[in-house]
Amino acid sequence: MGFLDAEMAASALEKVKGSYTAKSVNAALKGIKNYKTEMLCQPFTYGNYSEHIPNNADYTVTSSDGHMLTVQGCTPISAADPQIAQYRKIAGS
Repeated sequence: MGFLDAEMAASALEKVKGSYTAKSVNAALKGIKNYKTEMLCQPFTYGNYSEHIPNNADYTVTSSDGHMLTVQGCTPISAADPQIAQYRKIAGS
């Protein structure tokens, strides 16, 4: 996930016009919308929400003979978790 964080941040920062300031950097990061990668189940959007859980679906994996195997494809994290439910309501996802 660290690699993806850095990749998304670098992509956002490349769009900054002028100097990097706290305001321009924060705006660039909040402007990340629909970032798609095969590493995530759904496009990543940061946005300007009071809650931030944009990565709220995942793969289920297990190890077998020294290899990681996907045992379940993209599955939304349960909305029984109140924070997940609140984020989905706020973000409209």
